Amino acid sequence: MQFQVFVIDAFTHQAFQGNPAATILVDEFPGEEVMYKIAAEMNLSETAFAVKLSPNHFHLRWFTPAIEVNLCGHATLAMSHYLREIKAIDPQFPLTFQTLSGILKVTFEDNLICMEFPAAYPVPCSARSLAILPEILGEHSFQCLGQTDQYITVVLNSEAEVAAFEPDLSPIAQLDGFGFIITAIADADRPYDFVSRFFAPKAGINEDPVTGSAHCTLTPYWSKQLGKSTLKAKQLSKRSGDLEVVNLGDRVLLKGEAVTVMQGYLTI
Repeated sequence: MQFQVFVIDAFTHQAFQGNPAATILVDEFPGEEVMYKIAAEMNLSETAFAVKLSPNHFHLRWFTPAIEVNLCGHATLAMSHYLREIKAIDPQFPLTFQTLSGILKVTFEDNLICMEFPAAYPVPCSARSLAILPEILGEHSFQCLGQTDQYITVVLNSEAEVAAFEPDLSPIAQLDGFGFIITAIADADRPYDFVSRFFAPKAGINEDPVTGSAHCTLTPYWSKQLGKSTLKAKQLSKRSGDLEVVNLGDRVLLKGEAVTVMQGYLTI
């Protein structure tokens, strides 16, 4: 079997920034074991596979090097960019993906790719996870927003604390779900409203460069805190990345750019 593969940096307009994802369009999904092996071979935080169902409508699945996930923002953005690059869609019309998180709608505004995702509202953390958080955060004071099915989110006091945080991955891997988000309001002189970082050692991702799905939780929270529906966000990983987010109530709109950095063929 031979697969065309693009590697695309998502949530950035510059190569070697943002979050890289591998994108593969197939006539039908290969076996799950094959998809896991391909994702491990690519060794990126996500490898996305898509099957065309009808014009501008695709079945989309996402794999980390370790697990299949229910929702991935940057790999959805990367796949949308890829399908536009290879002229597999008409970008004048909405693109839809059938996924484990339901139907996701994507539209295009010049260089921006706009993805409509379900909003995520946390519930209180389990007592077990709450007991682990002080070990993870050390001397940092924090507010725990709670947990969704996948992520636990905490708010720190400043952008500087988010940037300087040094994760101990062992206790993070013991938390409920598979991802851990830290966030804070941006410094007053920044061109963005809030910052974050994301860690998912249980999914084979020590730190994710830019995490679209985390902003399904962060967007409603910061929209309420800052009193506006449209915000700009920056993820403070080493590669960094930028998003524009819009609170739509039970949905969020995530906007970003993408850059193709590699294309080739995988033969197995």
